[in-house]
Amino acid sequence: MLFHQQNEFKFESIQELIEYLNSIFVNSPMYSKEIEVIGDVTHAKYSKRGDLYVELSQKVRNSNYSITIFFNQSSIPYLLDHCHLKSEKELINKRWKFGGVVNFWKREAKYVVHGTYVIALGDSEIEKKRREILKILEKNGLLRKVEHELVELNPIKKIAVVSSPTAAGFGDFLKNINHARFVPIVHLYPAPMQGVNTVPGIKYALGAILKSKIDYDIVVIIRGGGSKSDLMYFDDLELAYIIAKFNEKIPVVVGIGHEQDKTIPDYVSWKNYSTPTEVSRDIVNQINFYVDRIESLEKDLTLYFNNIYSRAENLISFNTINNIKYFINKEILNASKKLEDNYLQIKNQVNLILEYNEKNVDLNKLENISNLLNFLLNNVSKNVVTYQNSILTEMKNMIDYSESSLINVFQRLTESSPFAAFLYNGVLIKKNEEIVDSISKIDEGEKVRLIFKDGSADSNIEKIYKW
Repeated sequence: MLFHQQNEFKFESIQELIEYLNSIFVNSPMYSKEIEVIGDVTHAKYSKRGDLYVELSQKVRNSNYSITIFFNQSSIPYLLDHCHLKSEKELINKRWKFGGVVNFWKREAKYVVHGTYVIALGDSEIEKKRREILKILEKNGLLRKVEHELVELNPIKKIAVVSSPTAAGFGDFLKNINHARFVPIVHLYPAPMQGVNTVPGIKYALGAILKSKIDYDIVVIIRGGGSKSDLMYFDDLELAYIIAKFNEKIPVVVGIGHEQDKTIPDYVSWKNYSTPTEVSRDIVNQINFYVDRIESLEKDLTLYFNNIYSRAENLISFNTINNIKYFINKEILNASKKLEDNYLQIKNQVNLILEYNEKNVDLNKLENISNLLNFLLNNVSKNVVTYQNSILTEMKNMIDYSESSLINVFQRLTESSPFAAFLYNGVLIKKNEEIVDSISKIDEGEKVRLIFKDGSADSNIEKIYKW
């Protein structure tokens, strides 16, 4: 038996249930009768066959109602011409009266109105409400005035996501975020993304984020595409206030709906995107930008310290010091030779004077003069030697002091740098592209990379010794 009595509601298949529902509709007074219905158009789209599907929505208190109006492709030219429309998109966000016949589509188990005519009634109630909210937000200075870019923020490492855990948009977000060169931490704060619990759910999730005391870099509110009527719940003044104020603590970015969709959070968030996928891609681009920048700085620092090392090595090399000593000794020898030549010249002149006056000078006086001159010349000679030794000692002290100062300066330049190990033929250790500067940052069995001055090698940590 295909149909049951009213008191027997047991069906052996879905087909039986749908056929039963269809039989109720076929036997109702509405069957095959033309009806009129008024509502706001929230969506209009062509099928692959060229038929037009229009979504008519209406929000009553906390409930949202919608129904599909169907126009076959042959009636569309008349529809657009009659309403003076250039395309189906001009139906959206306006209020219309539709006439047509209600049909029950058994394959989808839904009621659809087969449209026969449409009459314009003015602006959509949904759009009116949205404009009223935007006016209030503008008056209170809560609308976003500057279009931000993620590169204005520090590198994103921790993300709080407000979304439904089963939403396709959240799945797309996670899939794309894993393409980052440094994958950030993502914490989900679940919230309903449609229906009357949308605003309370998002409000509760944002409160939980603040209570967590976790220093998130960014908060992401995402919801994939869907019915336009579902997105109406985001057009809420309280939600707008919450997001605008939350930006003062943590930047909030939103990606709600499809590319053509626009909701109130888009106007008050720190930055808005068309889809959840766009949000994740921009976050990945921001992270990769900073990773590239850090790697570039690392290369520049390595080159910088290598140059310092080379220059310091040249300054304190023994060859350089020996060359300095050689030239100083050479100058001292030249000075000593000049002094010796002067001494001989003086001695010769004195001898000539003595010979000239020998006849007129008493022998005793001559001997005294000779002794006095010899004494004076010996003193001069001693003074020359003493002066020479003093110069050598002073130059040696200056060289030692300069050498010590250069070494101290070099040590100060390199003592806080992980690259200092290269200067003493040591090794720099990196794990997952991060420099290891403490034994506490590695564990037994982990793989590390050993960076030498002239190359690198991979190694496994077999045993750790701490002191």
